Amino acid sequence: MPVGTDATMCPSCGVEEPWIPDEPTLTPRIMRLLVAGSGLVLLGLLLFMSGVLMFGSPDGEHDHRPPEMDSKARPSR
Repeated sequence: MPVGTDATMCPSCGVEEPWIPDEPTLTPRIMRLLVAGSGLVLLGLLLFMSGVLMFGSPDGEHDHRPPEMDSKARPSR
């Protein structure tokens, strides 16, 4: 059941004022810090993923060793 902010008493338990705090749980400074921190983390992840996509190995190419030669083509030493 919604309760107005100008209510002086909690309708369910009967607690008198101030049962709704006037101050927010997080201060604006902490909110700005969280937003900036999450933005930096997101930017870092985007840069990392772009590096993986640009410099990662292409599909099907996972090994740079020379292909094995047939033993019939060259005699073994």
